[in-house]
Amino acid sequence: MRIRTQFKLLIATIIIIPTLCLIFIPLHYYLTSSQRYLMQGYKQIRNIENLDISDDDWNTLEEQLKNIPDDVQVAVLYENKVLISTIEELPEGSELSVFDLFDIIHSTSHSYDYQMQSPLHRNRMMYERPDLKPVEKPNIKPDEKPGELTDINTESHFFVISRTPIPTREAKLENLRSVYIPLFLTLSAFVIFCIVYLIRLSRTISSSITILEHNTQRIAQGELDKSLSQNVKKGYSNEITSLTQSIEKMRQSLKEDQEKQSRFIMGISHDLRTPVALIKGYTEAISDGVVADIDSVKSSLDVIHTKADQLEGMINTLIDYVKLNDTDWRQTLVKQALLPLLEEFAQGARLTGEVYKRNIETDIHINENTCLTMDRTLVMRALENLFSNAVRYTQEGQSISIKASQTEENIFISVSDTGCGIQPKDLEHVWELFYRGTNSRREQGMGIGLSTVKNIIDTHGWNISVSSESEKGSTFTITIPTEPCVQTKTIQ
Repeated sequence: MRIRTQFKLLIATIIIIPTLCLIFIPLHYYLTSSQRYLMQGYKQIRNIENLDISDDDWNTLEEQLKNIPDDVQVAVLYENKVLISTIEELPEGSELSVFDLFDIIHSTSHSYDYQMQSPLHRNRMMYERPDLKPVEKPNIKPDEKPGELTDINTESHFFVISRTPIPTREAKLENLRSVYIPLFLTLSAFVIFCIVYLIRLSRTISSSITILEHNTQRIAQGELDKSLSQNVKKGYSNEITSLTQSIEKMRQSLKEDQEKQSRFIMGISHDLRTPVALIKGYTEAISDGVVADIDSVKSSLDVIHTKADQLEGMINTLIDYVKLNDTDWRQTLVKQALLPLLEEFAQGARLTGEVYKRNIETDIHINENTCLTMDRTLVMRALENLFSNAVRYTQEGQSISIKASQTEENIFISVSDTGCGIQPKDLEHVWELFYRGTNSRREQGMGIGLSTVKNIIDTHGWNISVSSESEKGSTFTITIPTEPCVQTKTIQ
């Protein structure tokens, strides 16, 4: 699991669990409290409309009363008669006056909280004796005296009395314990979880950093031959351990560059040794008097001049290749038209074909308004290298074909020949620096041309592929992503 994901989970847990505790534990306390059930019972009874004390009404009333917890005592009175009661002072079946009822309430009010409600919403306003506190303010006419009982809308005397014990100090402490003990246990478990999770996370990070440090030290010390260790336990993979995979790729790339550099030096040494040896041999022959006559000296000097030119050409080729590996030129790519470049290349190919007696065929179908972001000089060099290769490996009278076509998504440029082709064992190595295939041993060259082409094409973000059959010829195809075009111009 990624370290970022683990931290997100930890932060979410730290926020969510305490929040849920703060919400659900007080909510649970409220939902299980007697006061809440007491008030709920009254609301339920008030919903019983037009109660006529029928069997169905009694059943409904009993169902409502079942929701009230045991510590809430209830009494149902009708016409001063106790019908249902769990209050000790109000036994079922007893009859009592309003004054007797309020005497009982007054005498037990220090121990209980009382509530009364009529489910029929019929006002029976009473005013009790002068020595009792009023339960509800009565409607008293101006000519009436306080202390007298007044009935208003007395067609119904049905009402419900409920009471719950006033919590003592011990009860309050018990209630607090019922809230805070679960909260404490939950938060303790949460803290333990966070500690364990942080220890595990710190070990994961520490182990990952240790592996990363070990591998980077190996790279710094130049140990490129052995692959880097990736001893990561299942489930412990993260961003840091992923860096090891990236470093392993870097190691492979450095090793390839190192091998390429070695081949580069060996290739230079091999290709420069021949002209240098010839120049040295002829100069020694002239110096030692082995070549004495004027004609022989002149002939030797011509050979020296030719090999010096060849040596200069090789050096220029190497300089150009080194420049291509410099990234500065990649910042100078400019968006420009492709068709004029192909026209110029096709025209030059036809002229070269006439000189070397090759049959040149051109078939270009490219939109005039097609533009590509490219270095025109380097792209032209890549195409010319492909064409030079085709000329080199064909004989007089054989054909070289240059084609360019366009679809909605890609541009295809190909250079084909009917020459000797490339051996299957050489095909996968044609892009390697200083590699010369079996059929090229008799030809002059350093094996840099196709490597240069590959470098140019890849740097532009394009793709180049090759297909070949021995003794039937080769085809090099450049694939370039492009946009749909409108007009098409054909060059034959």
